[in-house]
Amino acid sequence: MRFKFPEILLKTIIGAFIASTFMMCSKPALKVEKPLSVVSETSPTKSDTVNTDVPLQDGGDDFDLPDTSAATRVIAAVTTTITVQPSQWSVDGSNLPAGTVIYVQAGKRGALLLKNLQGTPQQPIIIVNKGGQVTLSAATTASYVFKTQNCKNFKVLGTGAAGVNYGFVIDGGNISMTMDDLSSDFEIANIEVKNSGFAGIMAKTDPSCDKATWRGNFTMSNIRIHHNYIHNTGGEGIYVGNSFYKDGVSTSCGTVMPHETKNLRIYKNTVNFAGCEGIQVGSATTECYVFHNTIQSPGRSPFASGQNNGIQIGEGTGGKCFNNLVKDAPGNGIIVLGLGDNSVYNNYIIGAAENGIFADSRYTPGPYFRFVNNTIVSPKKDGIKLNSETIPMNVAVNNVIINAGSGQAIHRMSSSVKLTASNNYVNSDVNTCKFVNYAGGDYHLQSSSPLINAGTNTFYYGVAYDYYGTKRLSTGSFDIGATEHQ
Repeated sequence: MRFKFPEILLKTIIGAFIASTFMMCSKPALKVEKPLSVVSETSPTKSDTVNTDVPLQDGGDDFDLPDTSAATRVIAAVTTTITVQPSQWSVDGSNLPAGTVIYVQAGKRGALLLKNLQGTPQQPIIIVNKGGQVTLSAATTASYVFKTQNCKNFKVLGTGAAGVNYGFVIDGGNISMTMDDLSSDFEIANIEVKNSGFAGIMAKTDPSCDKATWRGNFTMSNIRIHHNYIHNTGGEGIYVGNSFYKDGVSTSCGTVMPHETKNLRIYKNTVNFAGCEGIQVGSATTECYVFHNTIQSPGRSPFASGQNNGIQIGEGTGGKCFNNLVKDAPGNGIIVLGLGDNSVYNNYIIGAAENGIFADSRYTPGPYFRFVNNTIVSPKKDGIKLNSETIPMNVAVNNVIINAGSGQAIHRMSSSVKLTASNNYVNSDVNTCKFVNYAGGDYHLQSSSPLINAGTNTFYYGVAYDYYGTKRLSTGSFDIGATEHQ
């Protein structure tokens, strides 16, 4: 997103920038590709009086500990199942009961639209592959490959075949996979997404003259996006929520405010070679957690300046960003423009071509930005760049900042940036940290590392575990950086 330029330069480019930014939030009116042979939109249903067991990923309730077990659970007592035929491009769930399982048969097929699916929190509607891997594909000129419309309480899971990590492959489309048109309360897991013209996975409803889309009338809630592999996208790898939280969006009926997103979890995804940010989140006002994701080489073909970062915690977003690995971003590793109740910790940020972490205060009514126990290696500019002048307090504690390029380890834009900083380790040589095997990606600490017990206790800031899930003690000294030696 935008940085603060000198006033004269800003005035000369602001018009072009706003136009290009709006392009980011608007989806072109492209038509969906349909198979040549199309059957009825309503799938045949089959009553089933016996239990149907469907394996589901369980992310668990502890958002600090990694899910190393990849445990599964089952939803039983399903009374209705349907199977989507290869020639069928749309399923209307208006008459499907909660708890229905929608099977998609293994093989290759075209785009798929699901609409009006209405499960319940106790009995979500489940869309799952059957018999092997399902590949859905369309040209990048098509609006989408997979889309939900007015759906609530559903799960799209690629866990239907043993030994297949990604039961769905979503290939192509302008937006490969989109959950919009008032869709909410859903889980997207174990899916490979690739070759999109724009975003890989998108979840938001754009505000329009339809009052149902306005803030206060619709809230997208209870979203889980995890264990997906997204790569070679034209735009963002994962794009959730709207930009322009404070000022809204101009439409033919005036300025309208985008909806909020609440209770969002984005975790354990791998995003490689995204055209823009690997993960971008906006207007996620409450309980937004972005964690345990791996992002490599994002921002390969940004369509506007500042769209080439690893993770963007955008305007109107609160919550936590932790335990992520971001490598080789041509912009900033992590950019924070949030509400001002944002904690960023236990992240490894390696090889960012601009700043390791960049923070700016756009609409920040909250009390703080906290940057704690991150390890930042070889940013071309600053380790942590703080343009956040209006936030009551910036906190930078226990961070490792190695080889900060042409900039500073921690750089305040002006004296108006309020900062509490302590126990940060700054050096020009990564070898001084004494990782077990830095070049090989093993960031555990050797017993002789100078980072051990050299930090202050950040348990108060919510840092209970390290990058690897090792528990940090609630008393005593912490190690500096994202890893705690045991």
